[in-house]
Amino acid sequence: MPAITHIPEFFPTEFGTNWDHLCQQKLTKLRELVVIDKVNGKEKTGNQMDDAGELDPVTTRAGDTRITDQGLAKRWLRPYPHDKARLLDENDAEYLGEIALPTSEIIQGLGFAYSRSLDKAIVQAAAGTAYTGETGVTPVALPSEQKVAVNYVESGTPANSGLTIAKLRAAKFIFDDNDVDEDEMRVIAYSARQLQDLLRTTEVTNSDYNTIKALVEGKIDTYMGFKFKRVKKSFFGYDAGADVRNIVAFVRSGIHLSDSGRKVYVDIRADKSHSIQVRTVANIGASRWDEKKVVEIACDESP
Repeated sequence: MPAITHIPEFFPTEFGTNWDHLCQQKLTKLRELVVIDKVNGKEKTGNQMDDAGELDPVTTRAGDTRITDQGLAKRWLRPYPHDKARLLDENDAEYLGEIALPTSEIIQGLGFAYSRSLDKAIVQAAAGTAYTGETGVTPVALPSEQKVAVNYVESGTPANSGLTIAKLRAAKFIFDDNDVDEDEMRVIAYSARQLQDLLRTTEVTNSDYNTIKALVEGKIDTYMGFKFKRVKKSFFGYDAGADVRNIVAFVRSGIHLSDSGRKVYVDIRADKSHSIQVRTVANIGASRWDEKKVVEIACDESP
């Protein structure tokens, strides 16, 4: 005798009662690798003093004292308000039934967004426009001598490439040639494509060259004196026409970050039919503090 035909129509569907976050960068990777600078007010200036060179030899007995000027400058740091909010209808909790209202998950997700915003501010400050001058309106771009070209090669015909060992050596040379303090941690912020480039490189993956054994780990922690930190690729400058992404290397004192910390508000909005509003706010700003402490590396990402 056959089974009842319509029984499958009444099979229930069970629904999950919790909420899972999809893949994303959840924590800041760069905040602890820059100078945290507290700003009390709308902006803050830093006072800078140029290299004094070396002492001059004295060749005249009882001669006049030779006075030379001292180069001074200002660098400006300006935090700006950031926020993001979500709205839950007043009936959502009732209509969801056994499914939990995702208030705590929304708060957590907005926390992830705050963390990413810190890294974005740092990366964009490194390669972007800084401001100097008495009133802080004089723009300072990263000079060309602080950039490694996309077609850089140590010898032979220039050719576009991704992140190569030669480009790392070039970035290291720029820092060394600028007399950047070797005791300061040197950081490279990069995206997944640049990691793929390096994992194809023998010097990085061969344990004879590198005790980290990156091929086994599938990641690079420290190499050639640089601390590697992978962040979201959209944070970097990108030329879509040429398929070139500009990643950055910096030392701690080369970037100053203003971070007020995040605040979270959960309010009932009477003007929105008593819906629940979840809002995260923060004041965030970053500035390049010294051009000689930042290097931009252009990387080809074409197939």
